[in-house]
Amino acid sequence: MDIQSLFGLDGRVALVTGGSRGIGKMFVEGLLAAGCARVYISARKVEQMQATIDEFGADKVIGIPADLSQMDGMQQLADAIS
Repeated sequence: MDIQSLFGLDGRVALVTGGSRGIGKMFVEGLLAAGCARVYISARKVEQMQATIDEFGADKVIGIPADLSQMDGMQQLADAIS
């Protein structure tokens, strides 16, 4: 059984909110390992987000600063990702 052919995400694009650290960062790593072409991450702390981008590569991980505790932040993220 080839796991990559069953669960691969080759060429896909993903968004991970809170993707700069902890479990979110682990999701980013897993999505990239599964073949995602690009992973967008959002976080409130720009420095931590930039560190994650630097770790995985700016060609694969794109950061969008966002505060998703407010409706304005949610709308800004939706506008930026579209």
